[in-house]
Amino acid sequence: MSVQGADDKVGKKLPHRPSRRHEIVGAAIRVFAAKSFSDASIQDVADEADVVPSAVYYHFAGKDELFELAMRRVLDMVNEVVAEVRAQEDSSEVPSLEPVILAVWTWVEKHPDESRLLHYHLPGATADASALRREFEEEHVQRAFDYLPPGPVPATKRAAATAHASHTLSTRTLIELLMTIHALRIGEGPLSRHASKSLSRAVVAVGDRIIVG
Repeated sequence: MSVQGADDKVGKKLPHRPSRRHEIVGAAIRVFAAKSFSDASIQDVADEADVVPSAVYYHFAGKDELFELAMRRVLDMVNEVVAEVRAQEDSSEVPSLEPVILAVWTWVEKHPDESRLLHYHLPGATADASALRREFEEEHVQRAFDYLPPGPVPATKRAAATAHASHTLSTRTLIELLMTIHALRIGEGPLSRHASKSLSRAVVAVGDRIIVG
């Protein structure tokens, strides 16, 4: 090799290989969606990502962290769907719950792996996953207050506290109901035999009665 050729190699930086973190988390979503948290292994994730297990451990501390990050990515996706709908709302009107429910409904159908992970494994798989669930729920409980129609101002602090507690309870009930319905319609679940459109409209009607009615 000529000195000039050697100098050329020294002077030029080799192409930087992008981090595999994003790809590995995507692989983890698919693995955890197909298997329970306890049954999935780092080897499974490595095989799905087409890397060796040491590459997974290079980026992540272990299976718990991978599961948390996989769950966080899925929850962020749901939050983005809701945020996009909210951004299109007319600020002069009371926002409607219907477009939010239908947008998430469509997202579930288009993202089967993420949906299975979210609705099958979210509660209690790890301490961090439980914390993510609480954060997710609290955020959407607060957002749900925007869907209340204007009404009379409570006459006393006690009445205001009761109204706030009632709406919070209604919102949590709706969130749990939606999570359960989505889980039951995924794959071969008992609600999978129902037409998606008619079932989604029924869910919207029930949601309105729970939150508004």
